[in-house]
Amino acid sequence: MAPERRGYFESEYGRKQLLDQLVSVELITAFGTELGLDSDPVYQSQVEQALKDIKYSFTMNKILGTITIEEEEALKVYNEHPERYQEQESIKASHILVDDENLAKELISKISADEISFEDAAREHSSCPSKEQGGDLGEFGRGMMVKEFEDAAFAMEVGEMTKTPVSTQFGYHVIKTTDKKGQEPRPFTEVKDEVMNKMLQDKQMEYYSKLMTELQEKFPVTYNK
Repeated sequence: MAPERRGYFESEYGRKQLLDQLVSVELITAFGTELGLDSDPVYQSQVEQALKDIKYSFTMNKILGTITIEEEEALKVYNEHPERYQEQESIKASHILVDDENLAKELISKISADEISFEDAAREHSSCPSKEQGGDLGEFGRGMMVKEFEDAAFAMEVGEMTKTPVSTQFGYHVIKTTDKKGQEPRPFTEVKDEVMNKMLQDKQMEYYSKLMTELQEKFPVTYNK
């Protein structure tokens, strides 16, 4: 129970409210018996289903609660499959977006000849809001940009600029890749819980499948057609 809730029920007013609620439940339950609900078939069916649900929940908690994963097991899996726990590849890039392909070509030529900086060209000509940051789009991973843009940006080395405009549904882009991060392994301490939770789920599912097979053999089920 949350501390604030506990504090409420520890107060005299809170205790009285709780007691009143418990008394109300008992009174309504007694009245339900007086109304004959205990012999009502719909009521009986729902009670039976509720009891089954409770028994199922308690049984699952009991059998699955015995399954555990040790940290040593998780470390072994981590060391055997480091590719599963890598940082996603990402880059930083800037771009200049224009509607005219010839203008994009002209800007590439001028930037390459050091007649204007990439940032100044973006501020003067780009139609993208990133122009205010000199075209800087920040860091992004794969799948976050349209394919044509992504392919061009990820293919370049740091500091490299597209030699020809990149055409997308938005217009023509002059792209410059400013930083790259490869797929580096994340430290075990960072992914330990992730590894252990996945292993626990797999182990529980394996046990559950095996148990269901055994139970179906022990308690044969027939289906009415």
